[in-house]
Parts: sequence; C-alpha cells; structure tokens
Amino acid sequence: MWLRQAIFQVHLWLGILIALYTVIIGISGSILVFRDEIGDAMYGNATHVTPVQRTITIDAAVKKITADRPQWIAVGLRDMQSTHKAALLLMRPAGDVRNTQLNYVYFNQWTGQVVHERLRYGSVMGWFENLHYYLLSGRTGLLVSGWMACGLLLLCVSGVVLWWPGFSRWAAALVLRKRGSWKRFNWDMHSVVGFWSALALSAVAFTGMYFAFPIPIAGTLVKITGGSIPKALKFVAVPKALPARPDAPVMTIDAALSHLNEALKPAPVAEYLQLPLGPQGVYGGLSYYPGSLKYTELRRVAVDPHTGAVLSTADTHEMEFGMHVVQYFHTVHFGTFGGDGWFGIAVRCVWVLLGLTPPILAVTGLVMYWNRKLRPLIRRNALRPR
Repeated sequence: MWLRQAIFQVHLWLGILIALYTVIIGISGSILVFRDEIGDAMYGNATHVTPVQRTITIDAAVKKITADRPQWIAVGLRDMQSTHKAALLLMRPAGDVRNTQLNYVYFNQWTGQVVHERLRYGSVMGWFENLHYYLLSGRTGLLVSGWMACGLLLLCVSGVVLWWPGFSRWAAALVLRKRGSWKRFNWDMHSVVGFWSALALSAVAFTGMYFAFPIPIAGTLVKITGGSIPKALKFVAVPKALPARPDAPVMTIDAALSHLNEALKPAPVAEYLQLPLGPQGVYGGLSYYPGSLKYTELRRVAVDPHTGAVLSTADTHEMEFGMHVVQYFHTVHFGTFGGDGWFGIAVRCVWVLLGLTPPILAVTGLVMYWNRKLRPLIRRNALRPR
C-alpha cells in the first residue's frame, strides 16, 4: 500500500511540474506530423523545376548564392541531383555555430536561378518546429525538453501502475462510460485515455529523450543488444580531411558528387551533400535505399575534399543491431513508420490524436487535483477564524 502511495505522489507532483510542457509538446507534435505534406502544399509549386540544358555547374551556382549572402555560410545541399525538385542549399548564420536557424535557398540546378528562399523558422510551421524541437530556446531548450521527456516517460509508467484496478475490474476500466457526476467522468477520462495511450506515448517520450541525449541512449541500446561500442562509433564518427598543403585546391561540388555517387553504390546517387567547413572538413554524401523509410535504410560516404579519396563508409545494412533500432526512432516519434500509402496516413492520423492525449491528461489531472486538494484547502482556509 505504501509503495502505491509513493508512486501516486511521484505521479501527482511530476504531472503538475511538467503539465505545461506536455500541452506544448503534444499540440506542436500533432501539428508537425503532416509537416512534409503541408510544406509541399505551401512551397511545392515554387520549388518544382523542369530539366533544361545546363548553363551553370552546381559549384558555380552555390558560389554565387553564397557570395550574395555574406551573412550566411553554406553547409549542405539537398536534391541537387533530382529531376523535378529544385536543389536546396542549407545555410547557417556566419559566426554562430550553435544557432539552429537556417536559411533555405532553393535554386534551379540547371540554370542556377534562385526560385524560392525562406528561413527555417520564418513560417508558422517553422515556429512550431522550433517550439517542439527547442522550446524556442536553441540547444538549451533541447536539453530541457529531453529531461521533460524523461518525466513524461515516468508519468506513463507510473500511470499504468496506478491504473490497475484489480483482476475483477480491469476489463471495465478499459472503457470510458458516461456515469455519475462530471467529476467521475473526468477521473474516468484521465484513467482510460492514459491507459490506451501509455505504450505509444512512452515510445514517443523515449525517442524524444534520444534527440536530446543521443550518445548515452544509443550506447546503452548497443550494449544491451550485445553490440560493440567501438564498432557503433565508427558509424557516427566524422572523419577529417587528409593532410594537404595550405594552398591545395578543394574539389568542386560537381567533382565531389562524381566521387560520392560511385562510392555510394549500390545505393542510389547522393540525396544530401555535406559541404566541407574549415581545413579539416570533408565532403559527405548520403543516400536512401529505394522504398526505405526516412533515416532507416541508408548509406553514407565521406571523401577527402582535395583528392576524392574515400575516408569512411557507413551502411545501415552493416551496422550494430542496437544502432539499427536507433535509426527508426525518428519514424516512431513522428508516426511515419507506416510508409506513404493509406496505412501510413492512417498511422499518422492516430499520431495526431496521440499528440492530443498529453494535453487531455494534463487538464483532467489538474482538474482532479483542484477538486480533491486545492478547492477543499481554499475552503478550509476561508472558513478558518481570523
């Protein structure tokens, strides 16, 4: 009995402590589930291109765009080899490596013409992305969110323990019924919604913790699945460029893509290109295997920016099992593990509803606290002789 009471106290005070966070993270998460489709609807026409006779190299186009925006530094390219999407140049603020803001510059990869430009957090959807990922506070907000997600996970586990009504009544406790007073209905809603969402919400909370603390969580998963930490680290390690003369020329982007496309085989050509930054920076190419979910089945290669020599190769088909599980965290967190078909849409609709459960649980929980504790306390104090 004392153990259940202790768990209740933890559940109660932790719920009060992170109630506002659960409302913010739940609603913003629901909004972001379909952010790719919303983005296509908002920017799809502006960023659609038709192949024409090439009049400029990708390298020359990037140099021109960079020269016109001295307050930004080019860090990566996406869709530069697509036949229908405009190439996307990702740029971060110059002199501020911790700033999570990015400038998205879309340009026609055959003509070099800029067709669209926007800030990562410059739209309503971008604002919600910043809120959900960083609590509008940069990397500090990410760490805070990670600890809050840990609290949410603990709420899910303790809530299931407190939900258990005994063997004779467990089936009845699974269904929400309109019975008795509104206070009873509020209690039932908290209990039933909490139980049915606990497993999925725990998965979302745990993957949210990973985004804030990737190394300890990934390392723990590798260890408990019998993997090797040194081998796992090779998959995420970023190599350095080979020693070169200070005046050694850096390969053009087009030449680097040629080297990377060859090294990425049997995966398709590079979908994303990391640009070299600083004297030890390298070119990095990433490609997804056909039919794979985002971030799950991929191949990544890094080449020396001066010689094109392959410095490292990482393939999800060859990684540790624990790391392979980690690759699916993004799809679990945002509900994209169902793919792109009707089943995938149905799963994401469920995830939208899942994002609304933390606000529901927060509100019903606070109402219970008001009814059971705060309101009687206020009444007693009001009746106490002065």
